[in-house]
Amino acid sequence: MLGQLRSPLWHVPMPFTGESSAGANLWREHVANRERMGRELAARGVADVPWSSSRRFMGVVLTCATFGLWVVAGVTSLLMFAIGSTTTRCAVLLYYGVATLYAPPINMRIYQWAAGLEVGIENGWKLLVKGDVDCSGQPHIFCAHPHGLFCAGANLNLIFSLKGLAAVRATHIRLFVHSLLASVFPIVKDWLRSLGFLPCTRENMRRTLEGGENAAIVPGGVKEVVWGGRVDCEHLYLSDVFGFCKLALQTGCPLVPVYTFGESLSMGPDWVPGFELRRKLTYYLDAPIRYLSLCQRWMVPFPNGRLVTVIGGAITSGPKNASPTREQIKELHTRYCKALLDLIESTKQEAGYERQVTVIV
Repeated sequence: MLGQLRSPLWHVPMPFTGESSAGANLWREHVANRERMGRELAARGVADVPWSSSRRFMGVVLTCATFGLWVVAGVTSLLMFAIGSTTTRCAVLLYYGVATLYAPPINMRIYQWAAGLEVGIENGWKLLVKGDVDCSGQPHIFCAHPHGLFCAGANLNLIFSLKGLAAVRATHIRLFVHSLLASVFPIVKDWLRSLGFLPCTRENMRRTLEGGENAAIVPGGVKEVVWGGRVDCEHLYLSDVFGFCKLALQTGCPLVPVYTFGESLSMGPDWVPGFELRRKLTYYLDAPIRYLSLCQRWMVPFPNGRLVTVIGGAITSGPKNASPTREQIKELHTRYCKALLDLIESTKQEAGYERQVTVIV
């Protein structure tokens, strides 16, 4: 049998039947918050359909197109190369080669327009600011958790939200994503670059921060995606991730923890068996191997859940240090992990996830 369906418009059917199991606390809270979101929208007099307003409709279309391209561009290219003729393969390689030679700069008019759509707020999501973060005098490094599948909470509640940007006194934040998305895959690469996304390389990140721009990174990376969709508790891939702390020490920029409740289950529970094998393959291939469906809220690729993004206080890294020691990196990492867990624990009741258990793996 298929898993429980609260409404056919809420979630695509899936072979998941563990809603009532003793260990599915996180999934049950996710479903309860999804229903809470519907009640909150109704209390505002907003019908929960994408076309309740022209701004909301445009935001949903933009989000679905971007998230869809995020997945389809790579898969389509690989299929064309794998099963196409020699001519097709040569055309794909030529197209990719030309695409890598041109990288459009951020278009602030497009960026401000996208942020003005307030996609998160318009669709029932929330932003909670728990720290006094001031980006007006110094660039900050915003660290988004968990990766989920699209980092939707950090993107739509903060990076592409005029209210979110105002809360941290920032004009814009540059998000660093997988290099293939932002430098190779045609079309999606050009669109993401126009929105300010950049390839996640050490050189790009240092250049951006030293140039006075704010940066957003996802420390858990692709390896964290395979941990998403767990129905028992939240797993954050962070114990062996130190690069973001080294970057903060080298640039002297503060780290800001950003956590989104509901992110890891917004594409549904990961019901596919063989987790341990998939985890090892994900780590080895640096590509997520987990349940993925582009049919979610309203049967389109829009994250299905009440995503509540929480911004913590800035964690200072001290003066610039071009060559930090392992001890210094580890000390900052320890402080950061503690601050992140404290942020989650102190806000989970307000966010509607009072029974959530979070572990760092």
